Amino acid sequence: MLSSKYVLVVAVGVLLITGQSSANPAEVVEYDPSVRTQPPKVMEADVGMMGYVNDKFNRIEKNSLENADRLDRLERDLAKIKQLEAKIEALEKQVAALKAAPVVAPNEANTAAKPSMTPAEVEQAQQAYKKAFDQLMAGKYSEAGKLFKEFVNKFPYSDQLGNAHYWYGETQFVARKYELALNAYTASVQAGGPKQADALLKQGECYLELKKPKEAKASFEEVKKRFPESTAAKQADKLLATLKK
Repeated sequence: MLSSKYVLVVAVGVLLITGQSSANPAEVVEYDPSVRTQPPKVMEADVGMMGYVNDKFNRIEKNSLENADRLDRLERDLAKIKQLEAKIEALEKQVAALKAAPVVAPNEANTAAKPSMTPAEVEQAQQAYKKAFDQLMAGKYSEAGKLFKEFVNKFPYSDQLGNAHYWYGETQFVARKYELALNAYTASVQAGGPKQADALLKQGECYLELKKPKEAKASFEEVKKRFPESTAAKQADKLLATLKK
């Protein structure tokens, strides 16, 4: 038989174990077989994280929209820049054409012999030129031709001499007087001025009308050589193409 002292020790141990278990009831997890799954509890930390993610997404979406708007503006600006570049390129070609155009300087003998016009003569020349040009614009070619011929005879030292020869040539070309027109265009080229390229082109057209294709070709090639960027040079190209057919 166990001694009473041993039984007392065992009883105290049981009481101690039982006491420790009942002292922490929260640590005892009871299993309920009727509940298959327990839904997870949503903690405040989780709610905060979801709000942070949503806010982050909204910011990303806003930035995407702003970037798309910036891209649209950049594309519009790029289109404007391309238009400006095209205009600048056209202007540069015009400047190059002006630089390429030869300056026809009169020889020293003619310069020394050329008298200067008085202010009164300059005024008279301007009025005479305007009167002739107005008749031309009104379609009165015969009257305009007479006035331009008077002009070149009366004002041989005018700055408008080359233009006057050219327009006189136009009145004769319209009248089918191609020899007179050719002489006028040649005089316009020799006098110089802004109508030189057009006068060379019209020389070639006169030669075509006079059935002189070789001379016509030479005039058209001269236009291209001396005034390569001019409108007259482009027209000369077309006329040269017709000569090759």
